[in-house]
Formats: sequence, C-alpha cells, structure tokens
Amino acid sequence: MRIQRFHRYLLVLAALFVLAVLVRDDLPGEEMLPDAYRAAVGRPLVQPLAVAVHDGAVDAAEMRSRLAVAERQVRELTEQLERAHELERYFGQLRWEAPARAVPAWVFSVEADDYRRAFKIDRGTSSGVNVGMPVVAGRALLGVVMHADGNIATVRRVDDPSFRIEVEIEGEGEVVRGVARGDGDRGVDVRFVPRATALRKGLKAFTSRYHVQIPPGLYVGDVSDVADVDEDGLQEVALLPAAALGRLSQVHVLLQPKRE
Repeated sequence: MRIQRFHRYLLVLAALFVLAVLVRDDLPGEEMLPDAYRAAVGRPLVQPLAVAVHDGAVDAAEMRSRLAVAERQVRELTEQLERAHELERYFGQLRWEAPARAVPAWVFSVEADDYRRAFKIDRGTSSGVNVGMPVVAGRALLGVVMHADGNIATVRRVDDPSFRIEVEIEGEGEVVRGVARGDGDRGVDVRFVPRATALRKGLKAFTSRYHVQIPPGLYVGDVSDVADVDEDGLQEVALLPAAALGRLSQVHVLLQPKRE
C-alpha cells in the first residue's frame, strides 16, 4: 500500500512538472507559433489534468495515460520551438534590407497518391499567403503554395511529380546546379548532372539564388544516391528530403520582401 501511494505521489509530481511547462508563457520563440496553440492543445490537456490532480480523483493508470499525452505534447511544442529558432537564424543570414516574415500555419489535410503530393494549411490570402511562396519546417523546404483562398492554401510538396526547383549541391571543390523534381514517392531527383562532377552520398542540396519568390539557401535534402542510369554521361542524383514529409503538423510560409 505504501509503495502504491509513493508511485502515485511521483506521478502527481511529474504531472505538475508537465503542467508547469505547458502553462508557461515565456518560452523563447513561442511568438512564432499560432495563437490558437494553447486553446487547441494546452487548455484541453491542462485543465482536466489539473482538476484531477487537485481533487485526487484519478488512479495511477489513468494518471500515466494522461501524463504520456502531456509529455508527447511537450515534445511537439519543443520541436516547433526549435524549428522556429532555426528559421530565425536563417533569416539573420539573409542580410536583406527588409526582413523576411514567416506566417505560422497548421496542416489539416494531406493528399498523397501516384499523381499528387500536397497538403492544405489554415492560412490563405487574408494572411498574405499567395501562390509560389515557399513553405518550410525550420529551414527545410517542404513545398510551394500552388493555390490560395481567403483562409486556406494548398501546398505542392517537394516530392510531387510536377514539382520543379533549381538547387545547388556543394560538390568536391565546386557547386553543382541542377533542376530538382519530385519522384512521387517521398523523394527528389536532380537530373542531367554531368558525369565529370564529383558528387557523393551525404552532400546537401539547397535552393539556388536565382528564384524570384524562393530565397536562397533553403535546405532541400541530402544526396542519397548518384547513378548514370542511361549511361549517357549524365548523372541522376537522388535526394532524401530534408524534412519528414509524412509527419507534418505546424509549418511556416515565408513572406519575403521584393528584391532584384
């Protein structure tokens, strides 16, 4: 009996610790998260758990279950804050006269089949989101906006078969440029790369500096394979996308200033 009470006491302490993290309003970078986060995640989780702990009306098993949910929510919030800080550091490297802005959004629908790879977000033209704008998780490029209405936008993922973007890969002593295209299966290919170019597995690909709406240096993916499939002297480079495309929740749309 004493052991059970001791375990319950430890669970209550752990729950109170998680509650303290969730209700904090001074977490760095949190201003880049949607205002609705606490209303949609924090409050429904915190209030019932706080009441149960206060009234002592929850047993150890239920407490463990609720605590596991709270811990998962804390991990998700921590990951989102880390991506927000990564994006802030990236903005600091751009050195533009007018700073770029990031509009936070939530993914609420995903389309993935043999012909289309896309997802929908809860931001649209009313928030300044327009066609062609890049959508990121931290510094990792997820795709570009292909359609936008008042409060909803559809994003074409980087692995969509119709996705195209120029990338730069830092090879052995040289920068290799090529057009990346989605392979329709959570991957990206860069084709028509001269065979004489020294590329190897593990090199990183970034967006080039010649796009109008997409800023340079966004992380597209890592080289996972290099092969001359047709034996025509031109290599095909396979990229592993920089972000886990199947686990998208909170993203940012980049609203950059007009530039030359």
